[in-house]
Amino acid sequence: METTENRTHTSRCCNGRHWHPAWMILGVIGIVGLMFLCGAIIMWLWNALMPVVFHLGVITYWQAVGLAILARVLLGCGHHGHHRGSHRHKFGTWWRGNRMHSGSTDPAARWSYYEQYWNEEGERAFNDFIRRKTGTPGT
Repeated sequence: METTENRTHTSRCCNGRHWHPAWMILGVIGIVGLMFLCGAIIMWLWNALMPVVFHLGVITYWQAVGLAILARVLLGCGHHGHHRGSHRHKFGTWWRGNRMHSGSTDPAARWSYYEQYWNEEGERAFNDFIRRKTGTPGT
């Protein structure tokens, strides 16, 4: 006898979402359609701009598709398959670690202390730095 757990597991895929075969076929058709559209747009833009601007020859549709693939390989654009949020958290970690500990997330709040710092410590610290680097007395 099949349990409810087994039946649920076999009818669901990818985090419990139901995948109907018609949606999968429609998705594949959509992706192929976008690839053809992308090739046509690249060919149109190339043939409209490059011969006029750089005196280059016109290209065919399949050459445009090849250029798109080459650009993808060389530039690495359009990375997919990242784990959830891993790309987004790189900046977030830096921001949390480098902001002032006043609890403010506003960059302007950090800079509001700059003039006070420069007046109290900045000029002296800068002159000390110059002395260390050049071996000459600062002003």
